[in-house]
Amino acid sequence: MKNSIKVILTITLIFGFVTIGFAQKPDHAGKKDKTEKKIKKKKAKEALEKEKEDLEEEIKEKKQNKEKAEKKIKKEKKEKTEKVEEELEDKGNSYGKDKYGLEGKAYGQERARLAKQKKDEKAKELDATLERGEAKANKTREKIKEVKSKLNTKKKEGEISEEEYDEKIKKLEAIEKETNSLDEKVKKGKTLRKSKNN
Repeated sequence: MKNSIKVILTITLIFGFVTIGFAQKPDHAGKKDKTEKKIKKKKAKEALEKEKEDLEEEIKEKKQNKEKAEKKIKKEKKEKTEKVEEELEDKGNSYGKDKYGLEGKAYGQERARLAKQKKDEKAKELDATLERGEAKANKTREKIKEVKSKLNTKKKEGEISEEEYDEKIKKLEAIEKETNSLDEKVKKGKTLRKSKNN
């Protein structure tokens, strides 16, 4: 009997504590979550509005900068056209204005010497440019061959995928086309140079 009384008493005490615990739970326990959600929504809305205002300000600044740039471009165009008009008014190349204190035949010979000198300088510049272009084309071709061989070995070893290989080969082919066009320009320059010398 003592045991049954102890069991009944323990059950009633547990039941009592549980009911007291539920009785003391506040009515607004679920409202806290709702208010937190409202606050989060409000903050998110404010952040969106601020972001919208920032974007609008940025757009205004860009418009203003664009307008300033357009005005500057118009002003520069106007100045350039004025300069060109002034140059056109002068006409001629003013060879006879400064004769270096020479007259007649001596002046003509000096002009011819200067013209030959200018022609020779241009020819040297062209030759140097052609040599640089040819060297660049050859160097690029060598690099392309090296890269292609490396790509082939990497592909065989499985270091790169088929897609990566194809993508890199396409890039190399584009570079090769540019190199070929540079080579053609160099050849045209050489033929022009030979025709001018003859």
